[in-house]
Amino acid sequence: MKIKKILIPYDATPSSKKAVKKVFPLIEKHNSKIIFLSCIHDKATFGFFKTKSDKKEIEQERKKIQKYHEELKKEADGFDIPSSSKIIKSDLESRSIIEYSKEQNVDLIVMSKSKLGTHAEKMYYNSTVDAVFKNAPCPLLYIP
Repeated sequence: MKIKKILIPYDATPSSKKAVKKVFPLIEKHNSKIIFLSCIHDKATFGFFKTKSDKKEIEQERKKIQKYHEELKKEADGFDIPSSSKIIKSDLESRSIIEYSKEQNVDLIVMSKSKLGTHAEKMYYNSTVDAVFKNAPCPLLYIP
């Protein structure tokens, strides 16, 4: 199986940074292209429109993520790995990751799960990784 496109959902958490660091040496040998995907959580509003502060908050988040993507591109360039990035608004990140991977004909998704602290979080937290794993259109590589 030739892996041409690899999607790495990236949220700048320590676990997603760890996933990226571990996967670069693996990808380097396969002439694959990486797509970094970040989702900005699009909060539901009680009205029909977003306020100026909502729009400002989203734009600030977009700029912060763009800087992360630029750093990731530099790291990928260091391994001579072609890369691109995409930032999308999303109300449910797992659904957006699945839809985007279908649209882009991705061959592999690489993810890592954030550490959960309390027992209640572990019990009730609906993991994005779990949801993607159950519905992904391609294999998922989980980096612990």
